[in-house]
Amino acid sequence: MDISVKRLEHRYMQGTPFERRALHDVNLHVADGTFLALIGHTGSGKSTLIQHLNGLLKPSAGSIQMGEMVLEAGGKKQDLKPLRKKAGIVFQYPEHQLFEETVEKDIMFGPLNFGVSADEAKETAKKVIELVGLPESVLSKSPFDLSGGQMRRVAIAGVLAMNPEVLILDEPTAGLDPAGRVEIMELFYDLHKKNNLTTLLVTHSMEDASKYADDIAVMHKGELYLHGKPSEIFNQREALQQAGLDVPETVQFLLKWNEKSGQNLTLSAFTIDELARRLSESLKKRGK
Repeated sequence: MDISVKRLEHRYMQGTPFERRALHDVNLHVADGTFLALIGHTGSGKSTLIQHLNGLLKPSAGSIQMGEMVLEAGGKKQDLKPLRKKAGIVFQYPEHQLFEETVEKDIMFGPLNFGVSADEAKETAKKVIELVGLPESVLSKSPFDLSGGQMRRVAIAGVLAMNPEVLILDEPTAGLDPAGRVEIMELFYDLHKKNNLTTLLVTHSMEDASKYADDIAVMHKGELYLHGKPSEIFNQREALQQAGLDVPETVQFLLKWNEKSGQNLTLSAFTIDELARRLSESLKKRGK
């Protein structure tokens, strides 16, 4: 699903003495099937932006188009159910959203709320629990008897049960250890590829942004500060630093390597494996 944001502005507590502008003149296009990383320091407007994408917040000015549906400032009241079915949000600590007595009922809640039959919702629960790497046997358990990592996967399954076309991830690895973070991100990336989703990842991790994203959008002081391919964004280290960010550690290491060695090595990807490969090739050439 294509996403088009035009001149979007959002003001919290508009018309009161506490009015605050959180977004200003944001223009952004996300093509169908793109994995976009949305980065920026705390308070830059990332979470405010994504909450407009399924109608949790309404524009104070400007518009958002999600597929065929347009949300615009001052527009008529719309039925947002079709949009919320197509655009699923996984919030920080999604396990805090669990509330039913069994895992199966929790996953079924969304589909049932959108008019799916109980039998179809049960079949969906079986499919999505497998997608998130959990055995079917957990469906009969209380979600609160599971481990923290399992609870997070159940919450993700609840979002996937809606069969979304757009997957919006708001710091989905918050609170996880490094191994858990890798597992969850690989899960999302696999789902993105297999289901041809349009995925938006809000993250503070430049490493995750560099590893998974097709495009990167940098938010700063409520505005779209930079937007482009990872290679384009990471070639603007000074601009990133002015926004309180920096390039990934792999790029930082390579910059120091080039400075010390007098070389001008570049990366086609920004993973540790790619960095190790480039350095190994360089050392072999110098050893000849």
